[in-house]
Amino acid sequence: MDFGVFCTAVVGPPPWEESEPERFHQDLEMGVAAEAAGFDSFWAPEHHFLEEYSHNAASHLACLAVGMRTQRIRLVTGIFNLCSPINHPIRVAEQIAMIDIYTKGRIELGTGRGSGSTEVNAFGLRNDNTKGYWEEAIRAIPKMWTQDLFSWEGEHFNIPERNVLPKPFQKPHPPLWVTATNPETVELAGRMGLGVAVFSFQSPKALEPLVETYKRAIANPDPVSDVINDRFLTIAPLLCLEDGDEARAWHRRRADLTTAHFSVYFDTVPAIAERLQAEPRPIPQRRLRELITQAKSDPGLTPPFPADTNDPDVLVESGLCVGNPEEVRRSIQNYRDVGVDELGLIPRTSWIEPQEIVLETVATTGRSVLPHFR
Repeated sequence: MDFGVFCTAVVGPPPWEESEPERFHQDLEMGVAAEAAGFDSFWAPEHHFLEEYSHNAASHLACLAVGMRTQRIRLVTGIFNLCSPINHPIRVAEQIAMIDIYTKGRIELGTGRGSGSTEVNAFGLRNDNTKGYWEEAIRAIPKMWTQDLFSWEGEHFNIPERNVLPKPFQKPHPPLWVTATNPETVELAGRMGLGVAVFSFQSPKALEPLVETYKRAIANPDPVSDVINDRFLTIAPLLCLEDGDEARAWHRRRADLTTAHFSVYFDTVPAIAERLQAEPRPIPQRRLRELITQAKSDPGLTPPFPADTNDPDVLVESGLCVGNPEEVRRSIQNYRDVGVDELGLIPRTSWIEPQEIVLETVATTGRSVLPHFR
């Protein structure tokens, strides 16, 4: 089982003159610390216009920044939006290849199509028409990397005959991933030979059917390239301290801080889409702020994972890696038991965790947890 660390670039309420650049540098420091602690990969998000929740607009640049200060850790864009009005596939192929060269073959292309309408509407897209853009791009990019002369005539973009340069350091090309939250996309990922990253908080037991769906599909794939990335990844919050009570106390303080943002920004989730269906799209930024303020006082909203609990067993069964090293090991074992190949751990899920707590969590996990799964 492999282990990644996720940065979030969550900055909290304004003003951001100090908190925004500070968070970017702290995420970079966390990536460097993750390599020293023995983590296998560093993941960075791409988000647009998601105030307070995440200000990282360029996952590939975050990966490059960490890559230039490290020697071993893998670097994964989590995610690089492949919709051509947002990131043209040629530019994606060029930029990933350059990072692959600079980092001597450590980049992996994690892909997707955005968190919701807040992001994609600004680029002239709707949630329901992004899948076609993504699928066309994910089929074209490997050919750009491997063909001397490449051309494309498609539904969403056309490219005259060109040699797309540079070519990646990894041969034939870096591994590919796609994010997924429903069984249909998980199965599609397997059939296309892509690694799948389930970016939703689900207990290990709830993930088992998705793992089985993916493994059945990738056992007999129709891949988009010769590189088959047979990897199932999911994510989990992480707070691992020698004092488990202290870790749980920090978790209780932070767990609900981004619930309102999640309930507005992620309207590709059916329940959120239904709640916001009366809102005309695109939703102006000032209206998004109003909706988040309203959501903060909505008693019906609950965090995506248990928050107000002191019971280590509840956290373990829910899949949260929160507590002392022994408790975190128990949580991770549950993921391993259902067949998860890689676990992406998130030391910072809000804007209140001090950097020293984040770095202590990374170091303690590397020292007292990861060796048990090697």
